[in-house]
Amino acid sequence: MASATQDGHEGDAQRAEAFDWLMRIEAAPDDASLRAAFEEWLTASEARRLAYRSVERMWRVSAGLPTDYAEQLALAGSEKPPTAQPRRHRLRRIGWIATALAACLALVYLPALQLRLAADHLTSTAELRDVTLKDGSIVHLDAGSAIAVHYGAARRKVTLLAGRAFFEVVPGADRPFAVEAGTVTVTVTGTAFDVRSLADTVSVAVQSGTVQVALATHQKTIALAPGERLEVERAAGRMSKSEIASQDIATWRQRRLVVDGASLAEVVEELGRHYDGLIVIRDRALSARRITGVFDLRRPVEALQAMVGAQHGSVTQITPYLQVVSQ
Repeated sequence: MASATQDGHEGDAQRAEAFDWLMRIEAAPDDASLRAAFEEWLTASEARRLAYRSVERMWRVSAGLPTDYAEQLALAGSEKPPTAQPRRHRLRRIGWIATALAACLALVYLPALQLRLAADHLTSTAELRDVTLKDGSIVHLDAGSAIAVHYGAARRKVTLLAGRAFFEVVPGADRPFAVEAGTVTVTVTGTAFDVRSLADTVSVAVQSGTVQVALATHQKTIALAPGERLEVERAAGRMSKSEIASQDIATWRQRRLVVDGASLAEVVEELGRHYDGLIVIRDRALSARRITGVFDLRRPVEALQAMVGAQHGSVTQITPYLQVVSQ
């Protein structure tokens, strides 16, 4: 975790430097010497190019906001006459967008930094990764997912901090293997199963072996056998058990998302881990619609459009990195 901490601090510093370059270029777009210095800075490392790309992406999102809204905020409290010079108007607009962009960066990167500090292994957007633990057990991480590993003399424990993972556990009767996701704990000795952690629910699906699922607010545990799935509502603690075909478990490992009666909001959250941007659902009723189908995670935007279109909704692209879903 020390390396994750170091990488997180370095990434924040590079993004701050990239943001500074972006503001300087926006303020003086025709300055050839400034542009040359920027190109020299940018081409020095891949990390700088990635940092600038992420900051520029947020700039594009903010630039997609209504012009009159930006002007009203930029001019709030100002007695400047409407005939102000274009350069002053441009600088005021840059100042407003800089403030908005800083807030967006904080919203996006602060949770990500906290996750990096807590995680031993994590994946980025659209990245799948296999992690072999020291006992030989394998964790297959979905995109946008993170785990922390805690192995002791009496127990093996993995915390699913975000996203989704498929576990292939090496048997060990003398040292059980547990996966924690919020208030849900899955305990096994040796089996293969999928755990998904969403904003509102946690689900467990067993492919082989058996597992015991416990909830912190309940005294009893629930046993799951192969082909069984349990979904737990985080807020209410309600649990629902269902059957699932073995071949439909962890299909995300083949870049396919198999959905059977999930809410549109849940499917959008899953797609979001494979889309390098933000998906916003404006209609609450639409977000609760139930979805069934098979979607290609390699084409999340096309999957989103097909899914929403089947519900007679629409997807509006504000920028290549912002999709808005509405009725």
